Amino acid sequence: MTIRYYILGLALCLMSCKSQKEIINYTGSPDEVLSGILEEEVQSTDAAVAGVSLTVISPQLGIDFSGASGYDSMIKDHVLTPDQPFRIASLTKTFVATSILRLREKGLVTIDDPITNYISKEHIAILENGGYTPSKITVKQCMMHTSGLFDYAEGNMDYINEASKDPNKRWTRTEQIQWAMDHGKPQGAPGENYHYSDTGYVLLGEIIEKQTGKGLAQGMRELLKFDELGMSSTWLESLEDRPNGLPTSVRRYMDTLDASDWDNSVDLYGGGGLQSTTRDLAVYLQALFSDKIYEQSETIPVMLLKSEFSGDPLTEYRLGFGYIKGKSGIEAYLHSGFWGTLFIHFPAYNCSIAINHTNDESNGALQKVINYVQWLAENQ
Repeated sequence: MTIRYYILGLALCLMSCKSQKEIINYTGSPDEVLSGILEEEVQSTDAAVAGVSLTVISPQLGIDFSGASGYDSMIKDHVLTPDQPFRIASLTKTFVATSILRLREKGLVTIDDPITNYISKEHIAILENGGYTPSKITVKQCMMHTSGLFDYAEGNMDYINEASKDPNKRWTRTEQIQWAMDHGKPQGAPGENYHYSDTGYVLLGEIIEKQTGKGLAQGMRELLKFDELGMSSTWLESLEDRPNGLPTSVRRYMDTLDASDWDNSVDLYGGGGLQSTTRDLAVYLQALFSDKIYEQSETIPVMLLKSEFSGDPLTEYRLGFGYIKGKSGIEAYLHSGFWGTLFIHFPAYNCSIAINHTNDESNGALQKVINYVQWLAENQ
């Protein structure tokens, strides 16, 4: 997942380079241009893209677009529509981090506190037996991936290999924490380095459950104001009911392996778990960066605190977001997900982009959308 940040960082550098000789003259409305980009993505001979959906919202640039092209599976027997939901995997981490900061606003969590103040004695003991000192791991370090916790999900291939043996297995959070202890070593002392870790985020999910007393799904829904924002196509799969009236979900793949019917507990308790649409994801970003979710003006600056490991696109992680800065100074906050989903916000353009590929084969469309957004900003 962090590799995708690096790829996008290179893309931002390229698209913001003023010495670029070729200038594209876009014709047509934003809807026409963006629809054309999607069509080109699925028709390209350079990548076997089954389908792609996209939402771009920027009141500043006059864009409010949702569209899709191609199919919702690699079988290509059902045309993809913009309102089809999909598992967003690690984009869920942004929602979890935002929920923690909402708890901070309510005085229920102090992010510089050790996690031992908020998690169960059972999980504290598991961490201690695994060679960690959880009393020295802070909530903020879990949010910024500087806790030193081994990533149970992608630290190596052991977990994915095990999950593939029994796709119907119902995992628990405790099993996943224990898996991290049994299959990996501490990645350094707390605060010593950056190491992406789903383990830290399942612990953050536990904190949300405990501090709201309403379970992870309902706790996040209320803290993040899903209903108030009209995010009617977003839910924590299997921990709350699927909203009525939604079309079938987009299929999810690991290379060519269809993993859509795997029990979603394989990625559920904070590191992943949400299903959504590109529309809801972009609406969420717009609300978040427009102070419609947080209730205190200081919270966004806290969310965007500079990492102590800043400067390298692989480690530029804030509290729930990756961070990229292009050569021209354009800043972007983003996150990607395992299955082929990415969302990104450009504060300078008040622009939010959410994109999902049926199968994760190309980022060509995303680059073209970013180029077009910059072109609009420079030619209004």
